[in-house]
Amino acid sequence: MTIQAIAANTRPWRDADAKPFISIRNITKRFGDVTAVSDVSLDIYRGELFCLLGGSGCGKSTLLRMLAGLDDPTEGEIAFLGHTVSNGVGGVLSDPRQRNAGLVFQSYALWPHMTVANNIAWPLKVAKWNKPMREARVAEVLSLLGIDALRNRYPAEISGGQQQRVAIARTIAPKPAILLFDEPLSNLDA
Repeated sequence: MTIQAIAANTRPWRDADAKPFISIRNITKRFGDVTAVSDVSLDIYRGELFCLLGGSGCGKSTLLRMLAGLDDPTEGEIAFLGHTVSNGVGGVLSDPRQRNAGLVFQSYALWPHMTVANNIAWPLKVAKWNKPMREARVAEVLSLLGIDALRNRYPAEISGGQQQRVAIARTIAPKPAILLFDEPLSNLDA
């Protein structure tokens, strides 16, 4: 199976000489004898909506994990705004937090021992936001996603669609420059 990429330029007035926000060159990722991603090259520009399509097991999640800095490519290079952040020679060259990218995992990856509010606040705490700023931002994203009433509940106490909204809230809370979604529509409520 192969990955198909579809880009929707939501800013058709992009300058012809615009530099890619993300540039991927000849990315390959192997796990032992299994090649999960094979020789993928593409550019993503600021303002574009970009979608990876493909069957189960074709490497979409692996490619997203490499973009987020959680896995390094076996071969090839990933650059953000012209700065190489990962390659097959040196591995992950830039701390994932410095990429200013947020990833919503397919499995949501919520902390089961933390309330919804604390799950959303976690990346802000890691980024050393002060407590009043964290609390204000958590309230803002809870409201934005319509999940205010879930603030003091735990992941096991809410539906799969609600868990996904919490994962999205946690990802957008620190205001990343790029959002990466792995299976973003798999469990959302109507």
